Amino acid sequence: MRPRGAACLHRMKLSIQFLTALLLTAALHPARADDCADRAAIERVYHTHRTGTKQSFEEAMPAALLEKLVRQDQAREAALRKVYGVEITPALLAAEVERINTTTRAPEVLAEIKHALGDDAARFAAAMARPIIVERELRARFDNDDKLHAAQRQAADTARAGLLAKKPVANLHDVTWQLTPRPADEKPAPAPTTPTEAKASSKAYSNEATAQVAQPLTPPDKAAPGKQKLYFEDLDPELQKVLRVQLQKPGDVSAVIEMPAGFLLYVAKEKTDAVLSVAGLSLPKRSYEQWLEEQAKGGE
Repeated sequence: MRPRGAACLHRMKLSIQFLTALLLTAALHPARADDCADRAAIERVYHTHRTGTKQSFEEAMPAALLEKLVRQDQAREAALRKVYGVEITPALLAAEVERINTTTRAPEVLAEIKHALGDDAARFAAAMARPIIVERELRARFDNDDKLHAAQRQAADTARAGLLAKKPVANLHDVTWQLTPRPADEKPAPAPTTPTEAKASSKAYSNEATAQVAQPLTPPDKAAPGKQKLYFEDLDPELQKVLRVQLQKPGDVSAVIEMPAGFLLYVAKEKTDAVLSVAGLSLPKRSYEQWLEEQAKGGE
């Protein structure tokens, strides 16, 4: 007969083993019908909390769309496994659930989602945490895959060689940054929104640093009326360091700067204590969405 303390410890170990088994089952044996139902439960909670005029949930999220979203999640996980050899383990799921629980800014909404999933830890891990891990891990590897983006990198290197040789380079866009601090009563310009930076899905992927850099490189014909001053301090801190060192005087050419979404290149046109004017080139990397479609179709 075990002492009472040992019995409690034994039950605790069994509970942990049971939860791990549930997570592993969810990880290895996804059921599409159940996945669709759980995705619907999550999206319904988000739909309830959206403000403004909106469609009914059934209109906004028909069954065909929910199934498509689930298939997309499954395709992403398949690509992560096939291309990069990454498996979503119970340990990764447990860590992501903990991250969600400890960093959420909407605990009431999170509690509603859990309740909508039957307060079932395994369902929550599979339906909520798993797609987040997959998207984060796959996107990070895609963004940093030198082989996938070799052609774009080569184009950026060629453009830099042209600038160093004082040759014309196409698609340069002028931009001027204020080096002085922004007045207290002046708000930063809003970052641009692109399909890859803001998605309708509750698991949007964004890169604020890239948005900050891309904003000054908007072609003149697409710039908003009433041009707003742009401030150097709004750029990514690491980019600021690079440009301060490499663009000291007119004619200086920066190195090719790799960002998650593309490659950047600058040539200085004017540098004073107050402003830095440059001609900039932004070359996007391969489309993440197109690459995913290729993977789904068995392409390389």
